[in-house]
Amino acid sequence: MTAEPLPKQAGPVALDTLMFDLSESTASYLIDAPRPTLVDVGSASTFNAVMTGLNARDIDHIDSIVLTHIHFDHAGGAGHLAERFPQATVYIHERVAKHLTDPGPLTEGVRSVWGEQTERLFGLPRPIPAERIQPISDGDLIDLGDRKLRAISTPGHTRAHLSFLDEGTGAAICGDALGIQIPGSAVMRPATPPADFSFPDAVNSIELLRDLHAASLHVAHFGPALTDPQTTCDRALEVLRKWHEAFLSEREYAENDEDLLRRFHCSLEASLEPVSPVVRRRLETVNPAWLNISGMTMEADRLARGRLAA
Repeated sequence: MTAEPLPKQAGPVALDTLMFDLSESTASYLIDAPRPTLVDVGSASTFNAVMTGLNARDIDHIDSIVLTHIHFDHAGGAGHLAERFPQATVYIHERVAKHLTDPGPLTEGVRSVWGEQTERLFGLPRPIPAERIQPISDGDLIDLGDRKLRAISTPGHTRAHLSFLDEGTGAAICGDALGIQIPGSAVMRPATPPADFSFPDAVNSIELLRDLHAASLHVAHFGPALTDPQTTCDRALEVLRKWHEAFLSEREYAENDEDLLRRFHCSLEASLEPVSPVVRRRLETVNPAWLNISGMTMEADRLARGRLAA
């Protein structure tokens, strides 16, 4: 008697959150398994776009809301989705789980970076009852019904950043650990924002993802990686190192923060990031250079304070 073939397991599908009203800028990933799962959910302001994507695929039930990290463009809509799907468990790194139950301090931190634009750009998060949140860490497994989703610690972009490996399909959902890519362009741009970016951790995390030998890589900004996993990780490492070297070089001679930003933009346009004006505008909308410079500056200042204290 011939055994019935096992049903094909569905890999992650990118739902366009239309962040900043821009298509293909930020993805929420649907895994349409026996226990349907969303990995990242976009901001509070993109809730309707995520629901449109789910409705278009006849998804009326979500078991798990899984977050790569706490930043508003990934987790800001979690409370809204949790209200819409009251049976769903919300999974996030144990270090930042408290921000889902009490998003007030996090909101103030975002306002300190984005100022008066915060609510217009991202909306505001809603609190989630603590009993619905499952804090997780490296190696923890989430049940998809027919296989597991494994959490992989990938700090750097932020300390509490997780990537997730679908152990059935081999797909790795990487959040911002690899940086960003704009569909239609081969360029990758690092993502080095405030407040706790770490260059060495980011390098180690990319190397870890490369050594994972995943079948495919999926980034938050936006979609499946445009090259094979090995090439994608090698490119991510190369551009991260170049950006960091350029930052340190320009900072040495910059007179102030404004001069540093001007110098860095000149370096971008001259050699660091050779792209068309159209692609650069998209990159600057999704992941502006000033935000990355701010993150690298905060890291450099922390290191300097540590040296002085020693």
